[in-house]
Amino acid sequence: MRSAVHRTGRGRGRHRWATLAAVVGLLQITGCTSVIDGQASPVPEEQSSPAPTSADPTPAPELSAGTQVEALRIAGATVQPQFVYPELDDSCFPTTPVVRPEGLGQLFIEGTAESTYTRYGFVAGWMSCRGETEGPRSAVVFVAEMSDEDSAAVAAEELATNFEEATGSSRIEIPGFENLPALSNPEVVDGEDRITLEVLQPVGRMLAYFYYTDTAVDNAEEDLAELLEEQRQLLGDFEPTPQDEIAELDPDPYDLARHTAQPPAEADVFTGSYDLPAYLHLAIDPQIEADLLPANGFIGLYNHSGYDEAGALYQFQTYEFGSLPEADEVHHEFARIEQEEFTDRVPFQVPEDATIPCFYIPATEAGGMVYQRCYSRVGPLLGLTDVYAVTDPADITAIRGFVQEQIRLMSAP
Repeated sequence: MRSAVHRTGRGRGRHRWATLAAVVGLLQITGCTSVIDGQASPVPEEQSSPAPTSADPTPAPELSAGTQVEALRIAGATVQPQFVYPELDDSCFPTTPVVRPEGLGQLFIEGTAESTYTRYGFVAGWMSCRGETEGPRSAVVFVAEMSDEDSAAVAAEELATNFEEATGSSRIEIPGFENLPALSNPEVVDGEDRITLEVLQPVGRMLAYFYYTDTAVDNAEEDLAELLEEQRQLLGDFEPTPQDEIAELDPDPYDLARHTAQPPAEADVFTGSYDLPAYLHLAIDPQIEADLLPANGFIGLYNHSGYDEAGALYQFQTYEFGSLPEADEVHHEFARIEQEEFTDRVPFQVPEDATIPCFYIPATEAGGMVYQRCYSRVGPLLGLTDVYAVTDPADITAIRGFVQEQIRLMSAP
């Protein structure tokens, strides 16, 4: 997750992925067409049938390492809006795994969602946000795994009613998805018409929520329908893990955790193993990276990240590719993308090895912390070391130590 800066990507997002972008970006934020060829295969159109009015949900399993694994599995079944609408090329908040209902406050108005998700057996979920770099158009998707099919459907209707009462939105029907609870809230912002649409889409045990904003009022419903169709296809392919098997899920299927340094902080919700579809939600340039990584034998990624008590962020990642030349090819492209993304980046070197490429992003305000990043390669492994903990760009003591630790672990048999 070569965050955008907290690369849970690279750039505008939270890791290489978007992390860098996240740290830099969050300071400024307030408040698929298949991602890869063959990811979503066509599934039959839903048959219109009366929605259930009651459910007998099974309580969610206890929180465990498996809950985090399931959240990252769900990421691969969550539509990435940029793959449907390339102009939505700016990673935004929230883009994150969710492992407990208490984490829903970052998306929903207080009192409208947490109790409903809890009551109907919320297990885990993934939020993805993309918007225009310049412009108001944006899409947020939240896909949640619920207790059972009836619980997902009943929760959808209950949530829509809660949102309707909280915001004064009006019920509408989305063309092609007339059976789904949907809300519309038109308004005028700075003299310009703007519309916000919300839709709840249950598919089996899964429940997708869309929050879509646009100034193209006449086209908004049709555009949202494209996202709904892609999401339907993705969930048609997804098999949620039975509740009693969640705790048994493998948190390290690519065996990369042992090759990845651990931060001096409690692991955050982004810590874990990522396959390609999950990673692309956090990538700085998901459209380029969707081709780049598999073309170079991408196997998987492990991310260790967390904030310490002082608010410093540490993020360490290990990617595995088919060979050293392929790892080098990916790094060269990452460097090109980051150079475009972070125009104020300043290169530096660690004394132990001048071939280790590093850069820092200056603080956005006097006395603020700078974001430092270094890459390292050992065989087919590409390592990323991010430190957001110092105010003096010349202070590379911490990142030097972590880079050496990352290299040591990547060199281990």
